[in-house]
Amino acid sequence: MNLWDFKVTFDGILENYVGEKVQQAQKLLNNEKLNKYIKYIETFIFSGGKRIRPYGLRITYKGFGGEDEKAILNFWIMFELFHTMALIHDDIIDQSEKRHNILTVHHYIDSILDKSDRQISEGQAILIGDLLISWVYELRYKHHEFPEDLLLEARKNVHEMIEEVILGQMIDVDMMGWGTTTPEMIEKKNMYKTAWYTFVRPMLTWAILAGADKEQQNLITQLGTDLGLAFQIKDDLFDIIGGDKTKSLFSDIQDGQQTIFTNYIFEKGSPEDKELLASCMKKSLDEKEIQRLQDMFEYSWALEYGKNLIKKHADAAEAVLNKIKFTNEDAHKGINTLITKIADLKV
Repeated sequence: MNLWDFKVTFDGILENYVGEKVQQAQKLLNNEKLNKYIKYIETFIFSGGKRIRPYGLRITYKGFGGEDEKAILNFWIMFELFHTMALIHDDIIDQSEKRHNILTVHHYIDSILDKSDRQISEGQAILIGDLLISWVYELRYKHHEFPEDLLLEARKNVHEMIEEVILGQMIDVDMMGWGTTTPEMIEKKNMYKTAWYTFVRPMLTWAILAGADKEQQNLITQLGTDLGLAFQIKDDLFDIIGGDKTKSLFSDIQDGQQTIFTNYIFEKGSPEDKELLASCMKKSLDEKEIQRLQDMFEYSWALEYGKNLIKKHADAAEAVLNKIKFTNEDAHKGINTLITKIADLKV
């Protein structure tokens, strides 16, 4: 099952679960306005999203001989709900108006208030994120048909992921106030917020539950790390060249985000390039400024530097994949397809 087919199947499962939880919350609130806030969870979750986390779970579980897919459904849902919570909070921090071409949760709430009120809209969005965390923990502690020692190790792995995402977000927020940063700090942020969160922890959860030994778990960690780093750098690249139609150009720079591309300019760019980039951080950009930035990232070789890093991590992921002893060949093919897709830089 490829990623698209999996997404179609999984979205049906996720829709049933979220629909039930939304109805439960609305029944407890029994308030027309507040119920609209809760209902928007469904709109937000199903407005987009690739479902890479649950897909990685399935591939790894099947790859190491896992057979009962029904036994892992709750973990599939859990990872996606946690991701949704992280997006809601991230949008508040970044003051983003839209995600996947729809209003972010706090902007939606603000749009239906009798009078616009940032404190109320952002506060309610934070609480909706907290509600999703409650659903995550409910799923985490539900009965699962796995040996207790493996289940304990898998739950520990999930908890470590939650901590890493929070710490990665702290690094991200703090870097917004820095004029410059270091490649090491950017990579640490990318590790915690993307590589480990999107690939390593989900895949490792199922390697653990499928009974993979420590050597194979270590290989999964290496594979997921390189996959995730390549994935994040590609996302940052497409923010500059316009590869993602669901995002506006240079949203990272307009939000004050530090990436390997901005760091390259601040470390290796000319004084004029550094001045231009610094003047564009954390502000709305017009078409002329966007064009100047695109030209600068091109002629400075920053884009080429990033592309080479993507290839480096994709090649490393492929080399590690060939060492993993999957018992199901489809798992090898599925991950190899994922590597190829991430390494493809065509817009």
